[in-house]
Amino acid sequence: MQSIVVASDLSERSRPAVHRAVNLAIALDAQLTILNVVNNSVPDDLARQVQVGARAILAEQVTEDIGDRTLEYFIDVIVGDPIAEVGSTITKAKADLLIVGRHRRRTFLDQIRETTMEHFIRASDIPVLLVTKTGDTPYGNVLCGIDLSPVCTAALKVLPTVAPGADLVLFHAHETSFGKEARRDFDTWKTVHPVPRNLPDPVFVEAKARDALDDLMRQGSYDLLAIGGHTRATGGSYFIGKFTADLIRNPPCDLLIGK
Repeated sequence: MQSIVVASDLSERSRPAVHRAVNLAIALDAQLTILNVVNNSVPDDLARQVQVGARAILAEQVTEDIGDRTLEYFIDVIVGDPIAEVGSTITKAKADLLIVGRHRRRTFLDQIRETTMEHFIRASDIPVLLVTKTGDTPYGNVLCGIDLSPVCTAALKVLPTVAPGADLVLFHAHETSFGKEARRDFDTWKTVHPVPRNLPDPVFVEAKARDALDDLMRQGSYDLLAIGGHTRATGGSYFIGKFTADLIRNPPCDLLIGK
């Protein structure tokens, strides 16, 4: 992993994302781009003032997080459409990972349309790390949902980079009385797909995916959950599965989404 982009809206929700991005980029010796987008609906004079202020805030945050360590980083404050500019920055930086913070909850609007974070993640063609809490230490306990899909494979492939040395627990939710078939399908999937070697055997749970996840989160102490993005193409658009969308809106811990 050579390039990371972190998107910040300067809110308290974004601060842990910047902090995690700095620590991860230093650990991986990767280049870091810190992006803030000023909405293009703001008048030009005000937008220029906001750009100056945003750059100063981000510079202060990054300097604080780096401390006495070294890191190659760029701060990019752009006036434009947030979704378009994040995509453009990912391309320009040749990024391997996008890091974002938790979305701002809007009780009514969240019920009728996609959140900004869902849009970011849906539009991204690289893995996305959604950070919910400030963490100074590497991820130690990781839970990964296995649904035997290609995007699930993508999540597993990036895990050793984002969470090296972490204790990994896999789980696969299946319908009642289909445990034997689920184990057979897992063995086939592991043989056919380029998954990391020496994967632990998953916990097979007779339940819906969300119910299985909630039970496992209550039983253990996990600081990272890894899942596939479950995107599918229809008529030129991409859609996130409901399970993933629900987790983006209400993540139980930091969330790594494979793409």
